[in-house]
Amino acid sequence: MELDNKEQALAYLAQMSPTETFQVQPFQSGWVATKVLSPEQMTTGAAVGLARLVIDSETGIIYQYPSWSATMVAEAHTTAKQTGVRRGRQIYPYQWTITLQRIEENEQTITYQLTAESLTDPPEATRQHPLTIEKHTHRYDPRDSLSSTAMAHVRWVSRQNQGVWPETDTTQE
Repeated sequence: MELDNKEQALAYLAQMSPTETFQVQPFQSGWVATKVLSPEQMTTGAAVGLARLVIDSETGIIYQYPSWSATMVAEAHTTAKQTGVRRGRQIYPYQWTITLQRIEENEQTITYQLTAESLTDPPEATRQHPLTIEKHTHRYDPRDSLSSTAMAHVRWVSRQNQGVWPETDTTQE
């Protein structure tokens, strides 16, 4: 995979997230990427807490970092490569396909059967467990990474559907 110039980095980000636009800045180990927000998003405060991404030009892995300065993110990633202590979380290539099937719903909660299938080589064992979400507070149980991704996804889907939670859905982490 070629990630030697700005155009290649932007094209790679477009594979991950075709509907979003990014700005990229080069650094020693790759590219720091920041989502470009619309004027409307800027006025509603969407820039506050906006995560930064790093494209590791050696591996092609995209990591998500907190809303630190681009310099701080680049330094953290460079240190992580040297020490193995990672501060960012891999978000692409995806490592899991998460399928949700609604098994119970009432006024306060919704429970899904979560099935996560590994996309890594070699694959990890498939994971399955119930995921219960409190509809009004968005608290969820259990509180693992896959459940967090699944909860955020179905909450987003329910907002798109005027509060109707999906019966089944699939996302990736």
